Amino acid sequence: MRSKLADAYYIRFTHQAGFEVSSTTRYTGTMEACILATRDWTAGEIVQYCSGAIVDLTKEDDAKLKSEGRDFSVMVSTRKKCTCLFLGPARFMNHDCDANCEFMTPQNSTISFKVQRDIRRGEEMTVYYGDHYFGSDNCECRCLSCER
Repeated sequence: MRSKLADAYYIRFTHQAGFEVSSTTRYTGTMEACILATRDWTAGEIVQYCSGAIVDLTKEDDAKLKSEGRDFSVMVSTRKKCTCLFLGPARFMNHDCDANCEFMTPQNSTISFKVQRDIRRGEEMTVYYGDHYFGSDNCECRCLSCER
């Protein structure tokens, strides 16, 4: 029997998902993942199949990941008041200060997204990570909105 997390990865390969995990070099110049819309999306829609799970990290696990420079998909949950590992295809949703999606937490340890403004097919789907994720007031942010 497959797990819910495995199902979250499998469903993204179906036409009904409405997104695909693709690649981009725009943020660091190296190949990284991104989420692209495979259909037009309307504000208010739920991106049902781009979901993820949040797993609490111990202080020891968090310190080890940071010391190894492996802090990708590590986030601080203000609701849970701890550091968490973000798993599933949703972890590939990149940040933009003028994001077209927003985080939703339908259950305690899951994340999905709601479309904030219309998205065209082929456009990157993004979410706002927070005010200080990229330094104080996001001063180190490299998103498209900050680049403009």
